[in-house]
Amino acid sequence: MQQIEAGFDHSVHQAQQCFREVLKALSEPGTLVRLAHHSGFAPLNAASSQVIMSLCDQQTAVYLSPALAKTSEHSIEHAVHNLAFHNSIAATPLEQADFAVICGQQSVNLQALKAGCDSSPEHGATLLVQTEGFNTGPVFRISGPGIKQRLEIQLGQLSESLIDYLLKPSRRYPLGLDFMFCHQQSLVAISRTTKLELI
Repeated sequence: MQQIEAGFDHSVHQAQQCFREVLKALSEPGTLVRLAHHSGFAPLNAASSQVIMSLCDQQTAVYLSPALAKTSEHSIEHAVHNLAFHNSIAATPLEQADFAVICGQQSVNLQALKAGCDSSPEHGATLLVQTEGFNTGPVFRISGPGIKQRLEIQLGQLSESLIDYLLKPSRRYPLGLDFMFCHQQSLVAISRTTKLELI
């Protein structure tokens, strides 16, 4: 039987704080924000857990990659069980996900994710990428809406499929995917409006 762990100490207030912090990250791509309201449900890290806890409910399709458990003593079912208890979330296949959580070095068919349609581009998926930090991996120069001047950032060691998509999105804006890179309590968002160049 899976163990139920505590959620937010003050669920409404802390979920609202997380929501505002995630909005800041999305509106200012490349800016690091901290989500320090919960330690997370392993094998999800603190940041990715809090994003799911603050943005998702029983109407949100969530995919948690089994590969997340490779470096954890907890199975992916442990996170699913706790998120189901606290947020009424049910696990779903990658192709149906509104939110998907994967490992940074995991090879993923990003074409399988929902990208929205011309009449409803907001239905594109959000990909949460668990990474080992923001001071390693390829260096990207990013520009676009919400970025006052070009920034140079690192997002950790990433798979070729992730790097390829970030550099050359396969869908024309406004269709596509939004990304949130998560390490411990830190979050960096890359929206579908952001242009990335490899340095």
